[in-house]
Amino acid sequence: MSYCIITRDDIKSKSITKELKSKIKAKYDEENPKCVIAVGGDGTLLRAFHLYPNSIIFGLHTGHLGFYSNYFVSDIDTIAKAINEDSYNIEEIDLIEVDFIDGYGNHYHDKALNEVTIVGPTRTLRIDVYIGNNFFEHFRGTGFCISTPTGSTAYNKSLNGSVVDPSLKCIQLTEIAAINSNAYRTISSPMVLGIDKIIELKSDDTHNTNAFVTVDDKPYSLDTFREMKVYTSKSKLKMAYHNRQDFLSRISRTFLNDNK
Repeated sequence: MSYCIITRDDIKSKSITKELKSKIKAKYDEENPKCVIAVGGDGTLLRAFHLYPNSIIFGLHTGHLGFYSNYFVSDIDTIAKAINEDSYNIEEIDLIEVDFIDGYGNHYHDKALNEVTIVGPTRTLRIDVYIGNNFFEHFRGTGFCISTPTGSTAYNKSLNGSVVDPSLKCIQLTEIAAINSNAYRTISSPMVLGIDKIIELKSDDTHNTNAFVTVDDKPYSLDTFREMKVYTSKSKLKMAYHNRQDFLSRISRTFLNDNK
């Protein structure tokens, strides 16, 4: 059994990390840990996932939102015992994968827990949208957010996308500031699609349009953008828990400030 800790850069989180290390007897391993404790908020947990995508993650909430977290400061002893005894439950969370190509033919690949976005930082993007190999629309606007069910409460929600129960197997496509005119008409509404659907975005712009791609909190700056493919991953995020809150309780805790 091995573990490591990813810590938010604040006094409280660092103090908790120190206490955890004093209580956990398992091997500390930053190279290939079986378990990773993310001490902080959702940003810390995303960092832990991208550093150790194949590890089991314990989310210990000390940050602002903590939507993903299953543990709180009062659970320090529970986490230490769980890792020492290698005893806990695992929830598997759906991920999406993205393949994209820039104008020079360079290929990129990554996985996201929350979402993949593409935006035009200096001018509007002109993109042909394909869903399941079928042409869907000509798009002109700022860009797109493609999210997982769990990630629907992140940036997607800020774009007025649908909040999706993670028990549903799906992928969501949300436009960012679409332009609708006689030349360009879009659906102008978030689309919740089946888990088997592949979303393809292809540039129809002959100019050297730059684009900014994010995969969760990982940025990619492209001088030119050619195409992107987003699809549901066969991999899963493995989240540890003992007493897991249901989806509606998480929504209430995170967004409605319901402390009942």
